[in-house]
Amino acid sequence: GFGSAPMSVSGRVAAGSGGAPALPGRRRRKRRRSALRDRAELALFRMATAGLVMLPRAAARRLIRAATRAALALLPSRRRILFANLTAAFPEKKPPEIAEIAEESLGGFANALVDFLETARLSREELHSRVAVVGEENLRGARARGKGVFLLSAHFGSWEVGALVAGLLGEPISPVARPLDNRLLEEELDRRRRRFGNRPISKRDAAKEILRAIARNETVAILVDQNVLAREAVFVPFFGRPAATTPSLARIQLRTGAAVIPVFTWPLGEGRYRLEFEKPILPEEFDGAHVDRDERVRRATARYMEVTETAIRKDPAAWLWIHNRWKTKPPSPQETENGRRKTESG
Repeated sequence: GFGSAPMSVSGRVAAGSGGAPALPGRRRRKRRRSALRDRAELALFRMATAGLVMLPRAAARRLIRAATRAALALLPSRRRILFANLTAAFPEKKPPEIAEIAEESLGGFANALVDFLETARLSREELHSRVAVVGEENLRGARARGKGVFLLSAHFGSWEVGALVAGLLGEPISPVARPLDNRLLEEELDRRRRRFGNRPISKRDAAKEILRAIARNETVAILVDQNVLAREAVFVPFFGRPAATTPSLARIQLRTGAAVIPVFTWPLGEGRYRLEFEKPILPEEFDGAHVDRDERVRRATARYMEVTETAIRKDPAAWLWIHNRWKTKPPSPQETENGRRKTESG
């Protein structure tokens, strides 16, 4: 979709502090997955998908929603994250209101999944008929600048459907996506994302591909609403709490001069959405006397999260609250000082 994970690119583009210093940490070694497991998961996905698309839409949504509830019951830690996030974000709301948003959020995720799976059998015209586009002139104007365009989005509504429709407006887009651990499933999803011409970019090697696309005045889509590690983060306000956020988008925007357009796929019910392109955020917004590069990166990243929060507050149930967005905590003053000394000595 609009990039399925926060972008964290390496190399010269991502060099510089931009926020929290790198902190020492031990990287876990991943177990090698078995080919048998990958094939079994792919077969299960295909069978489940085939069964869902054969059902009436309402029945498919009920089934996915029931499966989501069952999964949440088996994963109490995720349920705690869901309610803790909502309670902290909306301290003025009473428990029944929080529970209602939680239920609607899970239902919205189930609906978004069904709607994305259905796109495999839709024509361009049928897909377009389900999504009303608002603010397309903002996208055209940003492209006319000739410096490339970033679409800034979130795990909001059906971001996968939104990316497909965005790719039908003038030219395809390049969503940045985190590859799945299962290579076969990743290939399956990649085919669905490319069906109408989009060109997904793997987050694993994103930096060069993003810069090439922006240099060609193309459009790159990215989600920056998920948690990142402290050594990769700049901490900016999000629902009143410091949130570890990738500074990579800000760094590339400031380096290239590209426009950043916030765009969200608002659920309207019955498989329909509104894809709304907001006015572009331009790098000049973060200039100022005596403002250094790191501060510009921080300001830009904070701006991205500000527009994301504004959208979520308008329809809280449309966002994926089950993600542990505030997992990474800001470093203590002592950790910050140690990181600064290490950087200066290195």
